Amino acid sequence: MIGNNYYLGSKIGGLVQSQNTGGSQQGTLLFGRVIKIALDESIQILDAQGNTLPVGTIIFRDITAEKETKATEYPALPLNPNIKQFPLLNEVVMLVQGPTSDIQTNVGSTDFYYSTIINLWGSPHHNALPEPNTDISTILGKHVKELPDINPMYPFPGDILIEGRQGQSIRLGGNMSLKNTLVDDSNNGKPFLLISNGQIKTDNGIDHIVEDINKDPNSIYMLSDHKSELKAVNNKRDSYDVKPLGSDQYVGNQVIVNGGRLFFNAKEDSAFISAKESIGLNARTLNFDATDYFCIDAKKIYLGKVARTSITKEPVVLGTQLENWLTTLLDTLSSVAAAMASASSITGGPVPTLNAAGPELDAIVKSLRTQLILFQSKKVFTE
Repeated sequence: MIGNNYYLGSKIGGLVQSQNTGGSQQGTLLFGRVIKIALDESIQILDAQGNTLPVGTIIFRDITAEKETKATEYPALPLNPNIKQFPLLNEVVMLVQGPTSDIQTNVGSTDFYYSTIINLWGSPHHNALPEPNTDISTILGKHVKELPDINPMYPFPGDILIEGRQGQSIRLGGNMSLKNTLVDDSNNGKPFLLISNGQIKTDNGIDHIVEDINKDPNSIYMLSDHKSELKAVNNKRDSYDVKPLGSDQYVGNQVIVNGGRLFFNAKEDSAFISAKESIGLNARTLNFDATDYFCIDAKKIYLGKVARTSITKEPVVLGTQLENWLTTLLDTLSSVAAAMASASSITGGPVPTLNAAGPELDAIVKSLRTQLILFQSKKVFTE
């Protein structure tokens, strides 16, 4: 059973109870400073019996303990098994004593569990409160870089906001606000979901900011009745009779994905794009590569803007039909050449001019016949 989280979890309570002589009542909220956290197997936190406690376990000290003396240290597990917020070193977390898996046989079996990181500084990046004489170079952890320009987000009324430590954010909103450029009287209360990976650069990490789809590194906007402010990098739409509304003009139910590079990969089956009206692709170049074949089908296919807009449209020639027609013509000319070579006058004598021209024509016909294959592509076919 060694190494099993169920077993190890039951051991934490015994360790805590043996150390916590002052004793905190089960269910009472506590606040502790994080001094160690096990995020992988390279950092081990052991119980009193020497068993390794699960990944995610922290060691904390009571925030109210004397700062100049070594306070008692306790382990604590994440409270929620599905959604976990891992603290940095020297951050203060909310804790509660709760039952362990041994509660059925031992009603006094309790563990410490940690949940929320206390918002001491109002920063989404970190809220560390180190003890005196803490090594400033490792205040947040050995490999954690302190970023001075990670700003908190302005909240809109009724928002649910999730903010990451490196400038990521998820906003679920829909109510009107002075800072909310997506919502006005016409769509107040309509839902939107904004996902941003990274944020605009500021000269401090204090001021509140809002998302900027044009400046944030990567964004996914799910809008129900809103107009995006996205400025498209390419607006060429010459293949349309009526150009579609731009990215910053359309109002309605839409999903917008914006980033430095977009890569879609269907690793097991196919990728499909389906639209009721049209699919518009525009870039400096459009490149299509297929292993077996590339097929385009429509009632009419136009190659080039003029082919679509011109009154006198030029159709594509059918290669096989053209070859058959030219073969018939060459066969006829070949017969004419043979007749010319053997032509005689009404007196039965030769006709020098025709007799000489016949072989010359026949040679030309043979040469042209060898060139018929040059008209047909080996890769491109049409109906």
